[in-house]
Amino acid sequence: MGLNQADLNPILCKNPDYQLEIFANKLSLLQIIDQHHVFVDFQSRALQFRSTAHLNAELLIKAVLGKKKQALKIIDVTAGFGKDSYLLALTGSEITAYESNPLMFALLKDGLHRTEVTNISLYQKNSLAAMPSANCDVIYLDPMYPATKKSAKHNKHMMFLQTCVGQQKAMDEDLFNQALQSNTKKIVIKRPIKAKFVLNKQPTSQITGKTIRFDIYAQ
Repeated sequence: MGLNQADLNPILCKNPDYQLEIFANKLSLLQIIDQHHVFVDFQSRALQFRSTAHLNAELLIKAVLGKKKQALKIIDVTAGFGKDSYLLALTGSEITAYESNPLMFALLKDGLHRTEVTNISLYQKNSLAAMPSANCDVIYLDPMYPATKKSAKHNKHMMFLQTCVGQQKAMDEDLFNQALQSNTKKIVIKRPIKAKFVLNKQPTSQITGKTIRFDIYAQ
């Protein structure tokens, strides 16, 4: 599982509505009020559906890998629950993932420990310090944008992010600014379909879906 009870003590969520525990052999965040568990599961039916026959049709893959679909060196500077890193890793790309929040990092580390994917390197640190010397083809940024009350109510993972991780607009802008100053060839930012451009910077191109889009910046 990668973590034991001793590992959990320093990273307990400060919000009294949640607690960490081992559930079904997974590190899980329990929402006490409704007994709902939040954990990282790369073997979920929905994710497996996306990662098999439909992988190359993913907007994420189109945006990050481009038309050639060749394996790349990619830095995911806001790993979160790790789904995007996982899908990118399935293309054979080498993924370096950063997650600064210790609670989120613990859940993700446990989830990765239960997969057979070996081409994701996960680090618990602020990726701002790593980007100036980054040796990669693409820097990927998925800012944690605010959820509506309706979406947060029905999405327990989003509710967890809102409550325990919090908003970080200024940090996301700093990350993008740092990425622009790096030596990477391309930056990809995931955004809600109607959201403003980060730093009001017009992208080179876009891949657009029904609810989200990927802003692509070639350098």
